[in-house]
Amino acid sequence: MHLFCVLIGVVAFVGTAVHAQPEDDAPAEETVALETEAPAVHAPLSYDPYYVLPGGLGYTSVDIGVRTSPSTFKELKDVSNIVAMAKFNPHARVEVGAHLTFGFFKDHSSNFSSLVVGSKYQLGTNRAATANIVLPAGDIDNPGLAVGLMQTMRIGPAFRFNTRLQVAALKGYTNEGLVVDLLLEPAHVFSEKLSAYLDLLLTSNTSDLEGDLSVRLEPNFDIGLGDGMVLNAGVSLNLQGDEQEDMGLFIVLLRDM
Repeated sequence: MHLFCVLIGVVAFVGTAVHAQPEDDAPAEETVALETEAPAVHAPLSYDPYYVLPGGLGYTSVDIGVRTSPSTFKELKDVSNIVAMAKFNPHARVEVGAHLTFGFFKDHSSNFSSLVVGSKYQLGTNRAATANIVLPAGDIDNPGLAVGLMQTMRIGPAFRFNTRLQVAALKGYTNEGLVVDLLLEPAHVFSEKLSAYLDLLLTSNTSDLEGDLSVRLEPNFDIGLGDGMVLNAGVSLNLQGDEQEDMGLFIVLLRDM
C-alpha cells in the first residue's frame, strides 16, 4: 500500500526523487547514468534509472526528470521522454519499484510509453541481484524479462567502482536472441553536495554481438540541494556506429521520502 501511494504521487508529478547515500553502517547506495534505450530495446532494463543497491528497511525514494535519446541538437526536443520512478524497501534486503516512461514530447511515442516493475535482493554489503519485467502497456505490446547482478568495489572513502551485468529476454525486450547489457561506472564523492560519475554502457544481442553493439559514455554528476533533494544531470555520447556525433541529455530531480 505504501508503494502504491508513492506511485500515485509520481504519476501525478508531485513527487521528486532521491539519490542520497545511506549511512556507513547501512547498505551502500550508488548512482549511475539513467538507463538508455539500445537499438533493440524499447524500455529500460531496470525499474531504477540509477545504479543503487537496496537502501535498507523502510527506505523510499522517487525520481522524476527528462531524458533525450542521442540525436542532433536541433532534434533534442522531438526525442525527449519524461521518466518517473518510485521504489520502497519492505525488507532489509529487498527493494521493489516501478519505472514509468511518458512520451509527451517524443515523436512516434505514446503519451504513456512503458512500465517496468522489478525488485532487488541484497546479496552482501556491496552486491545485489535484480529482476525486472516490462509489462505490455503503452508502446510495449509484449512482456519482457531482465535479470542482473550488481557489484561495488570500494577504493578508499571517496572512490567506488560499480559494475552491473544484465541479460534480457522475451519480445518485450528483443525479437530474437538475448540482450546483454554491461555497465562500468567509476564514481567519486568530492563532498556531501557533489559527486561525479563516468558511466560506460555496452549493450548488444547474442544473435549478432558485433553488429548490434552499442557503446555509450555518460558522464554525469549529483548536486545536493538540501532537504534530501539531489539534482542529477549529464550527457549521453554514442561511441559506436553511425551516430557517434549525436548527443543525449538528461536531468533528474531525486528526493528521499
